[in-house]
Amino acid sequence: MINFLLGLPSLDLLSVDLISRASQIAYSLPNAKQRLLQYNGFTGDRDFLESLATFLTKAYNDTVKVEHLCSSPGASLMLEHMLTMLTRPQTVTRFAFFQNPTYHFVFRIFQECGFSTDQFVGIPEDCDGLDVDYLETFIKEHFEHDDGSSTRDNSHGDFYDAVLYCVPTHANPSSSILSKERREKLVTLAKQYNVLIICDDVYDLLTYQGVAPQRLVAYDFASKSDRPVVISNCSFSKILAPGLRVGWVEAQEALVKRLGLR
Repeated sequence: MINFLLGLPSLDLLSVDLISRASQIAYSLPNAKQRLLQYNGFTGDRDFLESLATFLTKAYNDTVKVEHLCSSPGASLMLEHMLTMLTRPQTVTRFAFFQNPTYHFVFRIFQECGFSTDQFVGIPEDCDGLDVDYLETFIKEHFEHDDGSSTRDNSHGDFYDAVLYCVPTHANPSSSILSKERREKLVTLAKQYNVLIICDDVYDLLTYQGVAPQRLVAYDFASKSDRPVVISNCSFSKILAPGLRVGWVEAQEALVKRLGLR
C-alpha cells in the first residue's frame, strides 16, 4: 500500500536486508575507518563518486563524469546549501522563479535562506512543461533597459541575479515533462541573464516507458559559455529508501567545487 497523501512508499519496497548486507560489506573493508568514519573529500568519497558516475551513465544513457558530481545529505538540505552559497536574496538575487504548480515545501526552504514572498514569481506550465516564453518576457521586462541593454550589476560575479526552481522531468505535482526545445531555450536564457536553474531531478530515474529526456544540466555542459547556470539536484530517496537522506548534485566543475561540503 502506498500513502499518496505523504508520498510514502509501501514498507515492502524498503529492503532492510539489502541495506544491512551492504553496510556489513562496507564496514568490513580494510580502509573502512578512513573512508566511512573520518573526514573525507569535500565532494565525497572518490570510490563512491566513481561508482555513482558508472551507475548514472548507464541509467541516463549519457556520459556522467566524476568531476561533475558531489555527494549531498539529500535533495532538500542540498537545496538550502545551494541557495546559501550561490544567491544573495537581499542584495543581488532579485527573484525566485517557481514552476506553477510546484512542490509546496520548497517555499519554506527559500524563505529560510532569506528570500521574501514578494520575490516569488510563479511561471505557468502546459503539456510541454514550464512556459519558457512567459519567463523570458518577465525577465526582459525586469532586467533590461528600454534600449535592450542589461540592468545587471556585473560586480557580483559569484552570485546569481535570479534563481529558478523547477522539476523538468515528471514534475511534481503535474507530471509534465519539459520539451527539448524549451530545455535548450531555458539554458540559453539563463546564461544571458545570469539565472541559476536548480533542477529537482529526483524523478528522472523513474521513467518506466520510453527514454527519459536528456537532463537540463547536459545542455549546460554542451554550451560554450564559461558561466555555469544549471544544477541537477538528486536523491536516493525515490529509488532506494527515503530515510537514507543521501543524494548527489551534478553540475559544471566550477559549481561542484563551490558546493563541496566542508
